[in-house]
Order: sequence, then C-alpha cells, then structure tokens
Amino acid sequence: MSSLPPGWEKRTSRSSGKDYYLNIYTKESQWETPTEPAEEMSGKVTCSHLLVKHRDSRRPQNWKGEQITRTKEEALKLLN
Repeated sequence: MSSLPPGWEKRTSRSSGKDYYLNIYTKESQWETPTEPAEEMSGKVTCSHLLVKHRDSRRPQNWKGEQITRTKEEALKLLN
C-alpha cells in the first residue's frame, strides 16, 4: 500500500473498527482514502453568530435591562 499524501493520518474508529483519515491541520476526518495533500487552515476566523445585539436578538436588552432598538443591519455595520 502506498503512503498517504502529506498532512493525513490513518486512524481506526473505536466504534466501527473501520479505518478513516484525519487531516492533521483542520482535524476534519473522512472515510475515503485521500489522494491530495491536506490543506492547512486558512488563518481566517469565522463566526456563526452576531456579536452585537439587535432588536431581533433572543433577548434584545443590554446588561442594564434597557431595550435594544437597533436593526440587524445597523449591528452588522458596527462590526465592519
């Protein structure tokens, strides 16, 4: 059997006993044998939630209990 492309490790699943392959940079795994080198992390940070409260937030109040009235669009502008 040939060696794996750079950046990949072969592991065995504890639950199924099947082999899988781990990208050592991103920690993502796959069942299929990789044919290309593993890609390193891009250095970009992604965020899945908005860090500025707006009136559509789950609890649109600040720490003082005051109602938040800014729109989501206004909150996004504050982040840019």
